[in-house]
Amino acid sequence: MPVFIRDAAKTTALVTHLFNHDILATGLNYPVVPQGDQEIRLQVSAEHTGKDLDYLLGVLAGFRC
Repeated sequence: MPVFIRDAAKTTALVTHLFNHDILATGLNYPVVPQGDQEIRLQVSAEHTGKDLDYLLGVLAGFRC
């Protein structure tokens, strides 16, 4: 599931923030994606619970850069 950030520094900071909260995400920056299309990718599966997704949303909401 892509989450478009569209900024290299913020993408890197968000990946670090998620990792520090035990969430694995892949950051994609130039040259993997074009400038302005920076994103993170998350793998969501049927094994994730509603509680897992609520935790993710809370961690994302707490991100400040």
